[in-house]
Amino acid sequence: MPKNKVIHARIDDGIHDRLLEKCNELGCSFTDYIQSIITASLEDEEPQVKVTLVEKEKPTAVIAHGKLLDDYGNVIGTF
Repeated sequence: MPKNKVIHARIDDGIHDRLLEKCNELGCSFTDYIQSIITASLEDEEPQVKVTLVEKEKPTAVIAHGKLLDDYGNVIGTF
């Protein structure tokens, strides 16, 4: 497996926000998107972004909602 290199670049907040929005729209990581657009620009092609789907975790607890009533039917609380 080839060793990856880390690069650093300064970009303004607006560009950073737009990049994150694009990654969220595409459902890809920041790294995958940046690698894709750099590769495409070097090869004069359209970016090919690798999308990795992440399965959402199922809830581990059941939450119930209702009313607590006294012996006379009056609401004394909720849950």
